[in-house]
Amino acid sequence: MGTRFSEAYSEVLDGLASKKLSKDDKWQAIIVRARKFAAIDGFNVGEASVVNELRAKLSVAAVKGTNEAVSLLEAAGEDLSGKGAGVMIDADLARRLGAFKTLRHTYLLKRFGAHKVWCVSIPPAFTDWPHEALKGGLAGATTKLADTTERFSLEQRKNLSDASAEGMKWVQRAMTVCSNVKKDTNFAKVARWFADASSTDADVVAAAATLNAGLKKIAAKLMSGHLIYTDSVSERGGTDNDGVEAFVWGDPLDVVYIEEEFFGARNTLTGLTNWARIVVHELTHRELDTEDHAYEHQGINPRKLTASKAIENADSWAWFCADCGGALTDALIKNAMAR
Repeated sequence: MGTRFSEAYSEVLDGLASKKLSKDDKWQAIIVRARKFAAIDGFNVGEASVVNELRAKLSVAAVKGTNEAVSLLEAAGEDLSGKGAGVMIDADLARRLGAFKTLRHTYLLKRFGAHKVWCVSIPPAFTDWPHEALKGGLAGATTKLADTTERFSLEQRKNLSDASAEGMKWVQRAMTVCSNVKKDTNFAKVARWFADASSTDADVVAAAATLNAGLKKIAAKLMSGHLIYTDSVSERGGTDNDGVEAFVWGDPLDVVYIEEEFFGARNTLTGLTNWARIVVHELTHRELDTEDHAYEHQGINPRKLTASKAIENADSWAWFCADCGGALTDALIKNAMAR
């Protein structure tokens, strides 16, 4: 059984709270800000630049010949020079190191307006969260600490940012549709995705009200500054997430896990449109406890699925938002309704 990011984040907080961290003035300046940045309820946007400052400090040291492993050990308040290769990293030191390693791979994705989303991009070689993966022999730990690769490339992080922004645009337009459901074109959109043969006009209006209330929660989450994208680091190397695009796991923190198939090409939609669909889909699970009664390729026409299931169905919400956002061609809509 894997471990959620929320539990790993608690270890980050404990690591940063340690009194054993470096007393060096330059490190202390970063440590003080890092403690403000890693708040109990998630990352603090107001201190976002500290992760860039941390990466810059590590980069400058590397140019001068000090690799990141040595620098991170220094930050953690540990000098292992002269102690030999047989030194073991215990849980306490691994926690301190893991805190810095996690922040070193944390990014505030492109920010504009009220859109604020985080990405935690632990190197692919890790098969558990840093506080666990760094335990054990010094040689293995230093190799991991010196690893500067990212699980999500710069392009992928940009795509995740764009997906969030696109999803936000869809949600806002869907709220406008739902708020003005008595307008014929808006009524037709809601009915298309959420009305069956037995639905009355009043049922469609009621569905619009349910949608609008839920969409407000999703919009608030995208604007909160607390939404985090990462992958399920502790489940890497297993098969549980094979073929999975993304999922939520009931974290106390606002986390969406992004897996390999997120950027795959096995869906009806492609590129940004599909990425935004996945974001909205997963946020309906997280914020509204929607179900996966059916995905689009299985048939989400409410006349087949039923109206009662459609209003509970994550992909119905996501495709409705895409429709309201103008992201679907007539052919895509026709195909979805024909399944």
